[in-house]
Amino acid sequence: MKHPFRIALPAMVWVVSACSSGWNPQVEESPLVEMRPDAELAMYVDEESGELVLELPPVDIPVHGADGGHGHSGHVTDALIGRIPEAGWMRGFRTELVDANGDTVPSVLLHHMNLMTPDRRELFSPIMQRVAAAGHETAPVTLPRMLGYPVAAGERLLLKAMVHNPTGTDYANVRVRVRIPFTRGDARFAPMHVFPFYLDVMPPAGIHAYDMPPGRSEQSWEGSPAVEARVLALGGHLHKYAEVLRLEDVTAGKVLWETTPYVDDDGNVIGMPQDYMLKRFGIKLHPSRTYRLTAVYNNPTGDTIPDGAMGAAGGIVLVDRNAAWPGVDPADLQYALDVETQVEGRDDGMMNVNHEPATGAAISHDDHGAHAEPAPAASGHDH
Repeated sequence: MKHPFRIALPAMVWVVSACSSGWNPQVEESPLVEMRPDAELAMYVDEESGELVLELPPVDIPVHGADGGHGHSGHVTDALIGRIPEAGWMRGFRTELVDANGDTVPSVLLHHMNLMTPDRRELFSPIMQRVAAAGHETAPVTLPRMLGYPVAAGERLLLKAMVHNPTGTDYANVRVRVRIPFTRGDARFAPMHVFPFYLDVMPPAGIHAYDMPPGRSEQSWEGSPAVEARVLALGGHLHKYAEVLRLEDVTAGKVLWETTPYVDDDGNVIGMPQDYMLKRFGIKLHPSRTYRLTAVYNNPTGDTIPDGAMGAAGGIVLVDRNAAWPGVDPADLQYALDVETQVEGRDDGMMNVNHEPATGAAISHDDHGAHAEPAPAASGHDH
């Protein structure tokens, strides 16, 4: 069952900057990402709902082949780029799928969508900043009016999605639509600025779905944040047969947070918890420390499931208003690879809710190799 997420989201993180003045960004467009005049992302402000609406072109979604529902059989859309029509603040999102008549179709047809900006970088990585990401299990996200992700008129957003069809019915002319609660730039009370960030168990620029071996296995990635921050809320994304998603402070040897998915009787993930760490003013992250995100799976099939696993986390992070936000470097190899993968290529076969620190390393191990014993959950601690 989906529950509206009023503060943060499972696949999206807001980095809060204690600043409520007008937004005058100096966003330099990356020369590596070019607009396509013949294929621009549809984007407009819905006056009635007060939402910024983004919409991909219609696609047909036939019933997929017999992959057992574990892999990523489906259609990946082109990455389309559009310009935000006016300045303001984005305050969450919800994703819907509609047919040619504007009627909604089952949300399970959405494998994932990714919304990003090619002209800002991530907190933990030099890749393109992810603004939002969702699977069919992702609940609508609504931030309080006092918080918002600031955007400028003409700033670019990139949207792509993967659709698949595990139902027994073919669907035609289906459009992926993203609706974003939007506060206009001339609002009397300007929201505090917030920005998105993710962590993933796979390296930043590349494929984020990975093969799930039989039995119990773990996949981890380690890295450090670019600036000091405090985590106020966290959620995650996992696939079928997942047991735990865990965040650790490797330097201190402490588990900071653990979560387990909501599953149905067949073990399919139907939702993820969202955890808040407000009583102790969040979990402190420091650039001098190394952090590890780990996804734990237990595959009972006896066979390796190609591209069957994934692990990603996102949540609210508070940063000092005087901290300098790292800029985009088009010459960075990871940024260039990210652009190649996301914009120039088609990430068929991957669930790409990706992020992690640029200086980190991916670690994979199963029960036949050495691995640390699971530590007790410690979400909500102040470190």
